[in-house]
Amino acid sequence: MRAATLQTFLHLQQQIDNSTEQVVMTAHPSSSSTKTGIIKFDNVAFSVGIANLSAFKSSGKFVCEKEGLYLFSVSIVSATNHAYFSMYQNNNVLSYTYIGYNSNNPSTLRYTGTAVHALQLRLNDSVWVYYDVPFHVESGFWSTFTIAKIK
Repeated sequence: MRAATLQTFLHLQQQIDNSTEQVVMTAHPSSSSTKTGIIKFDNVAFSVGIANLSAFKSSGKFVCEKEGLYLFSVSIVSATNHAYFSMYQNNNVLSYTYIGYNSNNPSTLRYTGTAVHALQLRLNDSVWVYYDVPFHVESGFWSTFTIAKIK
């Protein structure tokens, strides 16, 4: 009986530890780009609880190290009209986000598209942002990818 009680306690403690682990990151592209492929948010402005940042910066893919419920937000600023980007989870498209402007007001120089997703991730699940049609992605603080484990 005592071993079962200890095992239950250890299991509950592990669940508490997992639910209170902090994982947060905000990153930006370090340079503007117009090529196709995964958008690399390689300028990490802030991060907590992500051990392998170098893999994220080089590949552009966030790989889940701690299971849980995550919130993802990506905002892309572009000077290209009729651009779009996709968010993926494990090779599955989550969304397409269109970036365009009102042709009656062409004086605006930049346009923004934003996607937000809440996802239940398992260990080694991956999430990334992709563009298969070339368009201009603004670097620096213009374009942002934020990840937060919320539970």
